[in-house]
Amino acid sequence: MSTIRPTSNKRTGIGGLRANSLAAVVMLVTEFALGAIVNLYATLPASDAGKTFIAAFGAAVTDGPVALTLHALVGTLLLITGISALVRASLLRGGALITVTGVALLAVLLAWLSGTRFVGDSSNEASLIMALATAVAIVCYAAILFGATEPRERHSTGE
Repeated sequence: MSTIRPTSNKRTGIGGLRANSLAAVVMLVTEFALGAIVNLYATLPASDAGKTFIAAFGAAVTDGPVALTLHALVGTLLLITGISALVRASLLRGGALITVTGVALLAVLLAWLSGTRFVGDSSNEASLIMALATAVAIVCYAAILFGATEPRERHSTGE
């Protein structure tokens, strides 16, 4: 009969957080490209003018050009990914990890909210906020990818 040893939650957690961060970086780069396409080439329906928050998101998903629909859906997936990363960091009880994932989630939320504003008014300010918030989130998740390491095992001195 074989014995199954449980893996350390911290080790699994760090690996999971790093995988979560890699997925976030890939989605953020995709999101940035989609945003550039929407900003440069898509024409938002005139009926979307003046819409706010949920109405603007709904219009982007149901009535917008394909690039805008994908942009809105990937942005929403990024919110879920950010929440997942923050939960993973919280379970690890790492203060720095919690701070970095929290900042990344706030940046994604700011970009998402600016996106709903952009659908309603097509303002350059909303577009700039989305781009800058995306950059902040990429830096945060990249920091986790390159900075988060497995905890070192402590050896007892036998005293």
